[in-house]
Amino acid sequence: MNVLKESWSAFSGDIAKIYLDGYGHPSLRSKALVASLLREIFGDRPFRLADFGCGNGQMYDFFKSRGLACEYFGYDFSDSLLDAGRVRFAGDANGHFVEADIGNPEPATEPCDVVLYSHVLEILPSPERSLMGARRTAPLVMIRFFEPPVSEYDLVEVKQLDVGPVATAPYLRRTMSKDYYNLILNKVGCRSVEVHQVDGDKDQVHLLRFT
Repeated sequence: MNVLKESWSAFSGDIAKIYLDGYGHPSLRSKALVASLLREIFGDRPFRLADFGCGNGQMYDFFKSRGLACEYFGYDFSDSLLDAGRVRFAGDANGHFVEADIGNPEPATEPCDVVLYSHVLEILPSPERSLMGARRTAPLVMIRFFEPPVSEYDLVEVKQLDVGPVATAPYLRRTMSKDYYNLILNKVGCRSVEVHQVDGDKDQVHLLRFT
């Protein structure tokens, strides 16, 4: 947790404000897929969403632009990104930004209707421990990530994150094999998985149910 917190809290103020906001058309398509699935599940009725690894709240901004009736609980271990989110949504009664260890999220989280991981599960040292906390937070878990490869081994790499004009910070990123991912799902008691994907994109969105 300490290494993750130090790396992801190293953003300069200016970078924290714009982090991932305009990241690529494939990313935009998969964000739109997440929003459409939430609309399909909840319709126009209000729901509570816990965003594990919320960053500066760019997903909440996207959901608001799509008219979702979402009370948003953003959890992250990055002070700088959380501060950027709080400034961005100052005065928004439905936007909450809370410092929490999303690798082991309880007891910081509020009960919600759905937990979202948006390209976050891959950076956690123990995805299964985080998912167990997510399961206790909401009956539905949504994971947006790259399609797990069938023929590759699970791989963890140290990468560099751009946190300022000339500054970087190290972070871990996991390439999650299909076998390892299925092992995690079995360990956390997942009963069913729905897989959604836009044709031609590497991103997938998985809906995990536990009952």
